Amino acid sequence: MSNTADSPALSRCPALTLPTPEATADLARALGAQLRPGDVLLLSGGIGAGKSHFCRALIRSLLGEEEDVPSPTFTLVQEYDTPHGALWHADLYRLSHPDEVLELGLADAFTDAICLVEWPDRLRDLAPENALKLHFSTTAEDSARHLSLSWSDPHWDSRVHAALSAAPDPAHATTIDAFLHRVGWDGALAEPLAGDASGRSYSRLLRAGGESAILMQDPTGDTGLFARIARHLTARNLSAPLVLAEADGLLLLEDLGDALFARLAVTPEIEQRLYLTAVEALVKLHATPAPATLPVATPDHLAQAIDLAFCHYAQMPALLAEAVDTFRPLLAEHAPPEDVMVLRDFHAENLLLLEGRTGAARAGLLDFQDALMGNTAYDLVSLCRDVRRDVRPETEAACIQAYLDATGADPQAFRAAYAVLGVQRNLRILGVFSRLAVTRGKTRYLEFLPRTWSHIQAQMMHPALEPLRPIISQLPPPDAPHIQSILSRCP
Repeated sequence: MSNTADSPALSRCPALTLPTPEATADLARALGAQLRPGDVLLLSGGIGAGKSHFCRALIRSLLGEEEDVPSPTFTLVQEYDTPHGALWHADLYRLSHPDEVLELGLADAFTDAICLVEWPDRLRDLAPENALKLHFSTTAEDSARHLSLSWSDPHWDSRVHAALSAAPDPAHATTIDAFLHRVGWDGALAEPLAGDASGRSYSRLLRAGGESAILMQDPTGDTGLFARIARHLTARNLSAPLVLAEADGLLLLEDLGDALFARLAVTPEIEQRLYLTAVEALVKLHATPAPATLPVATPDHLAQAIDLAFCHYAQMPALLAEAVDTFRPLLAEHAPPEDVMVLRDFHAENLLLLEGRTGAARAGLLDFQDALMGNTAYDLVSLCRDVRRDVRPETEAACIQAYLDATGADPQAFRAAYAVLGVQRNLRILGVFSRLAVTRGKTRYLEFLPRTWSHIQAQMMHPALEPLRPIISQLPPPDAPHIQSILSRCP
């Protein structure tokens, strides 16, 4: 995201830690008391970060009673009449285009109602410049949350600080400001960015003159692994972000921009060009040995990792042992670990186009701290059998052929590994996404199950997977009845 001279300057308060859900609710109530029609709150952060909890507490405080406040996940918008005026609570997760925001009437509500908007990235250019931005992220403590607030309209200055002062259990500043002071980035403006599936949170820091950097916060406190792998990659002229400074739980990183492959791949031609750039990066990555300290993706490790598909997606634990015992020798024969680094989450949401660079360095790498030593086919199947977006068959075929041409790998053996690892990866995803729904109420992940299932069915046709077919055929497809059965088990 660029910062131009005409962009309004952002203000921010110190990064906050809300130690308990009640502390989050206290701050929501204190901020709610400051709101009036025309105020817009944009609440970002990952699933389970605390956005909805904050909104419910704020809405109840304005209604003046313990009224039920349903999630707008499926209705998209819930409207309320409060003593402070009309209030709209919107959850835009399921929207795919800003035009749908206009159809909801939300753009009009920005001018005459109090608006609380979750997943505000869907607004794109429709996001009001005078909005208050709240970015939530999880911490190492299950009940605690990090919160950063930023705004450009000065009318928020006194109201934000009044809310912070009024909260009965005030949030406390973290060590972030001290870290930024030590590394010379104190006083920079902070702009929250979308996070990933982990508890990590990210902010873009902006200094006068347009200089920018990314601040990463890791609630586990362990940023060392990310930094070590980033340095390994950059030493091989691959475009991981440079590590500018580090402390416990904090990294200051090079800003690689916002040009995500997933956003740019809007035509078949662009998609194929981008994906072939990603293949160049994989070829270069695989040309050198992996760090010896990486965990190894052994056949036993990969076979055991499908367990959640039989315990959470389908409640068929009796079938699990047979599935693992059948899958293990297939993985050993067709997809044994090799001396290469597997980034694991190598897909369009984690890749950036860097126009000013050449060759493999044009692919910016974002998510690699869970890397393993494994088989060369793993990351390519992660890229081309993406569960979050449809990849054209022609693009997939071009990527496989480009990798084979560049590496000289045996086509038959590579395609067998590609199919076997594709099924393993997507069985695991089937289970992980179901577990997120069943144990943590993150039902949005269920939307990806049909595509995940279709990848499994397609790749099960490879002859190498014939011994597994009788077992996989017993799993139910993610049709409406089965999705409803999963939902019935969700909290």
